[in-house]
Amino acid sequence: MKKKILLLGLGICLLFAACSQKKETEKGNQSNTKQEEETKEETKEEDTSKKTETQEETPVDTEKPGEELKQPPEVTFTDYSQDIKDEETGVMLLSVMENCPVVSIPENEVAAEKINMAFEQKHTEIQTYIEEDTELARTAYEELSEEEKKNWTGYGYGSTYKMVYASTRILSMEVQSYQWQGTPHPNTWTYSYCFDATTGKLLSLADIFTDKGKAGEIVEQHILDKITKDPYKDALMEDYESFVSDILTEDVFYLNDKGLVVICNPYLVTSYAGGVIEIDVPYEALAEVMNEVYLPQK
Repeated sequence: MKKKILLLGLGICLLFAACSQKKETEKGNQSNTKQEEETKEETKEEDTSKKTETQEETPVDTEKPGEELKQPPEVTFTDYSQDIKDEETGVMLLSVMENCPVVSIPENEVAAEKINMAFEQKHTEIQTYIEEDTELARTAYEELSEEEKKNWTGYGYGSTYKMVYASTRILSMEVQSYQWQGTPHPNTWTYSYCFDATTGKLLSLADIFTDKGKAGEIVEQHILDKITKDPYKDALMEDYESFVSDILTEDVFYLNDKGLVVICNPYLVTSYAGGVIEIDVPYEALAEVMNEVYLPQK
C-alpha cells in the first residue's frame, strides 16, 4: 500500500514537472515570437525611415531645357483696350489700355501653349483689378459736387506688353503698367517674363544662376554703379543702399542678346522722378555664375 502511495506521489511530481516545463517552453516561445515581431517592426520602421530620408534627399526632377529651336518664337498681341462708362449716365469711369501676347512656336506647340497660359492667367487677374477700379471711380464721381463733376475725366488703368527679346532659346517680355486715380501722377511699375522657349517654362533666378548668392553680389554692384550716376543720383532716396539687395526679384529680370537686364521700379531706391531704371549686366560679368545653357553660344 505504501509502495502504491509512493509511486502515485512520484507520478504526480513527474506530471507537475512536465507541465511546468511545457509552460516554460510555451512562455519562451511566446517571448521569442514577441521579440521576433518587435524586431520585424523595428526593421520595418527603419526601412520606412530610410525610404522617407531617401525621398527627402532625392531632389525634385525639374524640367530640363529642350533642344534649341530652329526659329525664334513669333509674338502677336490681342488688344483689350476699352473705355468703361456708366450705363445710365454715359460718364467715363475708367480708361483701360491693355493687350495680351499670343505666342506661336510651330515646331513646339506644347511650349507655346504653356507660355500663352501664363499670359491668359494674368489677363484674367487684371479683369479683377479693372472691376475694382471701375467701382472706385463710380464712387468717387458720385461724391463730387455738380461743379466738380464738370472737370471729371475718369480714372485710368494700363497693362501693356512688349517683346524685348526672342531667340531660339529665350523669349523675354516686358510689361508696363500704370494706375491713375486722380492723383498728381499715376502709379507706374514694370515687370517681366523670361521663358525658356524650348519648353515654355517661366525661368526663375535659380534656373539661370548656378550660384545665386555670388550672382546677387555682381548684380548689386552693377545697380550701384548705375544709380549713383547721372541722371539718377539726384533722385536717390535716403538709406537707398540698404534696399539695393531688394531690387532683383523673380519678376523684374530678363535675358537678351547682351546679358541680364534688371528692372528697378520707382520708390525702391529712387523717388518717382527717377522713373523706371533698367540695369544691364553683361554675360561676361556673369559667366562664372550662370547656367551655361542660357549663355550665348559661340
